[in-house]
Amino acid sequence: MRARVSDACAAVGRQPSLTTLVVVTKTYPASDVAALASLGVRDVGEAREQELRDKREQLPDLALRWHLVGRLQRNKARSVGRLADVVHSVDDVRLLLRLSEGAAEVGRELGCFVQVSLDGDPSRGGVTEADLLALAEQVAGTPSLRLLGVMAVAPRGADPDEAFARLRGLSARVAAEHPTATAVSAGMSGDLEAALRHGATHLRVGAAVLGSRPPTG
Repeated sequence: MRARVSDACAAVGRQPSLTTLVVVTKTYPASDVAALASLGVRDVGEAREQELRDKREQLPDLALRWHLVGRLQRNKARSVGRLADVVHSVDDVRLLLRLSEGAAEVGRELGCFVQVSLDGDPSRGGVTEADLLALAEQVAGTPSLRLLGVMAVAPRGADPDEAFARLRGLSARVAAEHPTATAVSAGMSGDLEAALRHGATHLRVGAAVLGSRPPTG
């Protein structure tokens, strides 16, 4: 995977060291996370608060950055604020106070990406493009939260280059208002090259590292 990212970065004249590879380990056991850490992985993603909590508790001594990449439920937001180092899926102003309270309880800032919907499908999460700047402003103004930038998932069946080109434009609009919020969370196992062509700084990759998901029961 590192070679694939390096090749994709080289193709567009970017430094691989400036790209964060988040290995998504949802449905895999903590032992697999420990094995990844022994191979040099430092950024791990989970889709649900329960798995994030369980794995952090089982692996207290590993120097990992924990990312919440799945849709965030309001009743779990305070716990996620305590547990995660970065949340990629902020798409509702009602999440912010609870995330802030959780982060404050452990005495640190929580990095936040505002998720924007590129297809209008509410089941996949994301704020509308029209509401993106307003939510970004709210995140930037909330104590204990740090606005990192924008996140999106390419629409199903769409050309990922077109989708991520749109996201790049939206990122520029956010960065014009918040100059430090230049990060872009985009690209998964099937479309990371397209994401890197359009400025992705954080890749969320699971299957390309760990293989197909095992049954979850």
